[in-house]
Amino acid sequence: MKLSTYFKALLPLILASQIVNADQANTIVPSRSILSAQQLTALLASPTRPNEDSQRDKARKPAQILGFSGVASGDTVLDLFSGDGWYTELFSMAVGPDGKVYAQNDEVIWRFAEQGIKQRTKDNRLPNVVRLDNIAIDKITIPDDSVDIAFMALNYHDLFFTEMTQNGKLIQLRQEYVDHKSVLALLKLKLKPDGIVIIIDHAASTGSGYEAANQLHRIDPEIVKAHFTEAGFTLREEAYYLRNKNDTHQNSVFDPSIRGNTDRFIFKFGK
Repeated sequence: MKLSTYFKALLPLILASQIVNADQANTIVPSRSILSAQQLTALLASPTRPNEDSQRDKARKPAQILGFSGVASGDTVLDLFSGDGWYTELFSMAVGPDGKVYAQNDEVIWRFAEQGIKQRTKDNRLPNVVRLDNIAIDKITIPDDSVDIAFMALNYHDLFFTEMTQNGKLIQLRQEYVDHKSVLALLKLKLKPDGIVIIIDHAASTGSGYEAANQLHRIDPEIVKAHFTEAGFTLREEAYYLRNKNDTHQNSVFDPSIRGNTDRFIFKFGK
């Protein structure tokens, strides 16, 4: 058989294979309807949002944060250490009725967040939200490869928050640090192949170690980068919407001189 004749005979098979592969690709990786800046602005202006939530927008810049996350209609979001659900509600609105938001709090965060998150979700007010109450991150049982966005706002340091002083009395909250390796290993399992993790936290001074979590409720950004890199994640992007060069990193985040205006880093990691 001549070479040209051979390729002519083979061409229909090659084309058919390309069509099948294209169809499979379209089936496996559906497009995501990422919310536009206009949609996010409208979401934040919704009359269904509690007034007390809206009052914190200036300090938290949620339009920029949600835009940075690339949240899309129909997404599944895992809101880790969600507290009273301030971001849970925004993600609930963003992903819409075809999406889902898991709001997780472990035993330490739950003791501070229980009343607020229960009130926020009372009477099935946010029907696409599933609460994971008083459950450690590494004990979460949601399906593997199901999460588009894992999100943790101002709480990564709480993995190392073990004690506090209240009314002059030392209160032990954890006997030891949460095993961050176990936490990040679980996130890798739960994320979709193209899923991402967003971490926002109060910056601590370089070299301050884990004790900054107890003393100042902060964490050194380099610790977070090192943890995720060691776990096999890649830092895809960093945002600077919440940076404040006037924050010396020496005061507690609850100090009136800096509260609500701390220097905060924002990282986006991918698998």
